[in-house]
Order: sequence, then C-alpha cells, then structure tokens
Amino acid sequence: MVKLIAVGKTKEGWIKLGINHYQKLLKKYLKLELIEIREEKITKLECAPHILNAEAKRILKHIEKSTLCIALDIKGECLDSFGFARLFEENINRGHSQFMFILGGALGLSQKILNLCSIKLSLSPLTFTHQMSKLILLEQIYRAFSILKGTEYHK
Repeated sequence: MVKLIAVGKTKEGWIKLGINHYQKLLKKYLKLELIEIREEKITKLECAPHILNAEAKRILKHIEKSTLCIALDIKGECLDSFGFARLFEENINRGHSQFMFILGGALGLSQKILNLCSIKLSLSPLTFTHQMSKLILLEQIYRAFSILKGTEYHK
C-alpha cells in the first residue's frame, strides 16, 4: 500500500491525465491512495510558520503510526531509479507494507512533519511545481516496481 499525501489540488488537465495513467498502471503492483490536502493561501499577512503549521494539522489527520513516512524535501537524499527501487525492496524486507509519501505545498513541509518522517527524499536538484512533483513521483514509483519485478518498462 502506498499513500501519497499532497498539499494542493492538481488543476492542470494534462497533469491529471498523467496522474490517472500511473494510478492505473500501479494497480498491478500495489494499492495506491492519493490524498490532496487544502493548501493555505500565501499572503503578506500570514507568516510561513503559521501556513506550514496549518497545513501540517491537515496532514497529521492522515498519518498512521504503522506506515513508513517519507517526506519529499528539497534537502532530502537524491536517489537514482535503482536506488529508489532498492528503498522499497529494503523496507519491504524489513517488514514495511505501507508507505506514505508526503509532498508539501509551495513553502514545503513544517519541521513537525519532517520530524515524523524517517526518510527524506528529493526528486531532483531542479525545482518542479507541486502538481508536476505528484506526477513525477507516481512515475518513479511505477518505475521502481517495474525494476523490482524485472519488466521492460525501465530501459
């Protein structure tokens, strides 16, 4: 089971199509749940910690203690596709059957959420929109399981 908690809705139609595509492909490997959390409006009156804490409260409602939490964070470890596949394999071998990826909003994730996550990953040194990050992450999860199952998707 993989859950992806993402702050912010996917608005772009073409990104929604891509997300739906990988959700369908992933069905043969795992159960996937995508949870979109309402994003706080960024205004001049609201400070970043207040915004991050408000989003963290919404995220915390979906975190289960038995789940391996993985934060997507700019300061996280950057893995190649084989390393990402190994991350799944090693943690499955350790007895983890539920993985939760948490993708923050425009300001990232609060320290409270980062502290709950035993793994912090970066998708790339490049900056992507949060909508694009959802799509890229789902593609990489599909690629990881394709690598683990030995299919021809990863060439």
